Amino acid sequence: MPGKLESLVEKAEKVLDLLERIRHENKSLKKENVALKAELAGISKEYRQLKLDHFDRSDEFKSRLLAVMSKLDELEELHR
Repeated sequence: MPGKLESLVEKAEKVLDLLERIRHENKSLKKENVALKAELAGISKEYRQLKLDHFDRSDEFKSRLLAVMSKLDELEELHR
């Protein structure tokens, strides 16, 4: 019987050790998850800003293009 009891105690200690390692790993993963969420929020904010900048530039380009086309139309009318 003492052999079985010792074996059972060893197994219980191994389980406790594994649980402790899992808790530690879980804590580390939670910290990493928080850091990654913060990084993602920053990247998302930067992406939204870049997207807005792109649309602003696109609108500016369209306005310039329309102005140039309008001037070309005026020049064509003058040469007719």
